[in-house]
Amino acid sequence: MKEPISASKQGASKRLIRLFNASLIAGVLLLLCPPLHANEQQQLLDVQQQLKQQQQQLKKRKNDISKAQEQLRQYELALADSSQQLRKLNNQLSHSKIEQQYIQQQEKALEEKLAQQQQALKAQINSAYRLGNSDYMKMLLNQQNAADLERMLSYYQYLAKARSKALEQVSFQQLELSKVQSQLAEVQKHLEGLVAQQKQKLDQLQSQQNQRKQQLAKLNKLQNTEQSRLEQLQINEQHLQQVISDQIEQQQQLALKQNLDKTPLTGLAKAKGKLPWPLKGRVLHSYNSKNQGQTRWQGIVIDSHPGTNVKAVASGNVVFADWLRGYGLVVAIDHGEQYLSFYGYNQSLNAEIGERVSAGQTVAYAGNTGGQTTNALFFQIRHKGQTQDPRKWLK
Repeated sequence: MKEPISASKQGASKRLIRLFNASLIAGVLLLLCPPLHANEQQQLLDVQQQLKQQQQQLKKRKNDISKAQEQLRQYELALADSSQQLRKLNNQLSHSKIEQQYIQQQEKALEEKLAQQQQALKAQINSAYRLGNSDYMKMLLNQQNAADLERMLSYYQYLAKARSKALEQVSFQQLELSKVQSQLAEVQKHLEGLVAQQKQKLDQLQSQQNQRKQQLAKLNKLQNTEQSRLEQLQINEQHLQQVISDQIEQQQQLALKQNLDKTPLTGLAKAKGKLPWPLKGRVLHSYNSKNQGQTRWQGIVIDSHPGTNVKAVASGNVVFADWLRGYGLVVAIDHGEQYLSFYGYNQSLNAEIGERVSAGQTVAYAGNTGGQTTNALFFQIRHKGQTQDPRKWLK
């Protein structure tokens, strides 16, 4: 699936080749040419020394850029982890607040029911009090009519049972209310802890963002020329090609074996022009538009807000989910029939290698990793190793 080296890629190393050739020619001249005057020999030696110094400087700058890229990777991975943890905390907060509202509603309903039962008990006690002068002993002493006596006894028994039942209900409701209030206190305490964790995580996130900003400034300073930026773009593309050859192709076979029990993947050919967009936003860079020097964009870049859900355009197996130089946190999905979709520059990932995802499933959250200065999504479609214009595939 490796792409042939383009003219723009060949041009990236012209400067180094020129330096090498000049050094080689100077050396050959020293060996083959007739003896030179001392000052001419010194000039040739000076040229060789300058060429050697430039080569060393070029090598050092490339090493410094590689180290800066590695440091940027570490900062962005730490940021991604913090963002994911903060997202989970926010979800827990939302669920806890919903639980709190539900318990508060229960508490209110129990309080209302308890008030009603207390009112009923009060009425029962008042009835018993009003009938207090005609108690059972008085009726026996007064030798009232047996039928009246039986009726009065039944009424007294009814009142006694009603009072007993009312007392039981009040006692039960008070116990339930006490339980609910205890649950509410626990939820409120948990909420307070989550809020404290959220604040701590936000502070940590801010610190990590500042570290990344400083590292990005350092990296940009090292890449302060168009030639240097062009070289780095070509290196990034080579890294992507290497990942496709060394990792993604192997993972495609493993993912197929892991998902044998699932619906076979049939590619994207039938969905051309019908695929949903991975997220909504303005296209900042179109496919094949000019990038740096003679290089061109091999995908599209879509403007987005930080943390926006990035959704799979079709079902497939996740064959890559990691940080990639120049592209940041990337998810690659195999759709079958040698179709791949790539989602880059993400703030954090929501998919794992080997996982089967469905169309519309959130696989990442948009960001600006990979050393980007704006929040956006890099989206690419490949077929048989060749990049495609994504807009011809999307709705």
